Amino acid sequence: MKFLNIVLAFALCVSVTAGASAGDILGIDGEESTSVGIYIKDLKTGKVLVDHNSDLALTPASVMKAVTTASTLSLAGADKRFRTPVVLRGNASGASWDGDLVVHTVADPTIESENFKSRYGFCDSVVAAVKRAGISKINGRIVIDQPLENAGEIGKWEIEDVAWPYGAGLYGLNWRDNTFTLHPATGETKPFVPGLKIEMHRSTSGNDLIRGVGSDVLTIYSRNPNDKKWAVRSSMPDPAAVFRHELEAKLKAAGITVAGKEIKTDCEAAERKLYTHVSPAYGEIMRSLMVRSDNLFAEGMLRAIAPGASRKDCIKREKELWATRGINTKYTIINDGSGLTRANRLSARFIADVLAWMASSPQAKTYTTFFPRAGKEGTLRGFLAKSELKGLVALKTGSVSSVQAYAGYKFDDEGEPTHVIVIMVNGFFCPRSQVREGAEQLLIDLFCKD
Repeated sequence: MKFLNIVLAFALCVSVTAGASAGDILGIDGEESTSVGIYIKDLKTGKVLVDHNSDLALTPASVMKAVTTASTLSLAGADKRFRTPVVLRGNASGASWDGDLVVHTVADPTIESENFKSRYGFCDSVVAAVKRAGISKINGRIVIDQPLENAGEIGKWEIEDVAWPYGAGLYGLNWRDNTFTLHPATGETKPFVPGLKIEMHRSTSGNDLIRGVGSDVLTIYSRNPNDKKWAVRSSMPDPAAVFRHELEAKLKAAGITVAGKEIKTDCEAAERKLYTHVSPAYGEIMRSLMVRSDNLFAEGMLRAIAPGASRKDCIKREKELWATRGINTKYTIINDGSGLTRANRLSARFIADVLAWMASSPQAKTYTTFFPRAGKEGTLRGFLAKSELKGLVALKTGSVSSVQAYAGYKFDDEGEPTHVIVIMVNGFFCPRSQVREGAEQLLIDLFCKD
């Protein structure tokens, strides 16, 4: 009995020690009060190398994009493209058109994006098509048909984010990344933003921008509102209005007038095709958004899951996809495709299961190339840059206030994924750099055993 008690006491001591060690897995200050979820698994053997609070539902930040792209790739493929047709509706009367020029939008997030400059020229292509049709006057209007439900910024996004370029919402018509450059001292914008209202306030705490969800009022706080050298980029409240203004100007420059009259035409009447804008392939868009962590592109790809459906229905379809693949989605909360909202909740295990499924799927080669390589690309350029893992780990990063997350793969020398890696840290009290260093060290200790 005495021997048994000694054994039990020893076992208890080991258990406590192991528990303390597990609670300090990243070695960051305040970790005992920080929510940490980690799941690392060998894809070939199925062995779980690290399982630390893997079922804890945490805010994923931009790691959400890894799930969005996995879902869209699975349901829509990599080769599909957005197609935005421009038509004339009405009737010809000599060189005049008695009707409207109509743009049927499909929520393509890439139109005139600075990230796909080779596809610039939407307005020029429309103008050229009108000239080829022999039309010098459009008696009606430029109509932007936007059937997209729940367009614009998402209600669960923070008001502090909406005014900035990364807070640009998705619309039926998206134009120039839905951003513009503003010179606060003069009020000049490039491109011109119709309807924008600017309120200037002097601030002693620094420069800031605030615009509410769905609002056309941009409030600017500045130490020096009269500084003519200061220029700042902001999100557009109405991209369609910006596009319409630019198209009208280019038509006018080409000698084509738009009268702007309201001409009653049968919406079901035959339409005369002018031009169809074709986007890059979905695969190119997803690679771009993952490397640069583009929120607008991510929201566009979420809606590509079920074109024409509401955001809620697209998310429902997304969750159904993973449930049918045997992944537990019961305790997941998804509100957007980008991860900008702090209200999303995913577990490290859920994300790892999605990544593991994709690594064994027919789309594995395509999907795994979406992730930026450690020490080389995008948001991961400085991560593991001085270690043996440089280029052998590819991760999507995620960061918002007090949130840092990583999700992706380790590869072998032949470029095949060997492990899934998910590290999620919420509510940390230490500097963000310490969290990054802790994650780096964990991976180095795990995979660099020499």
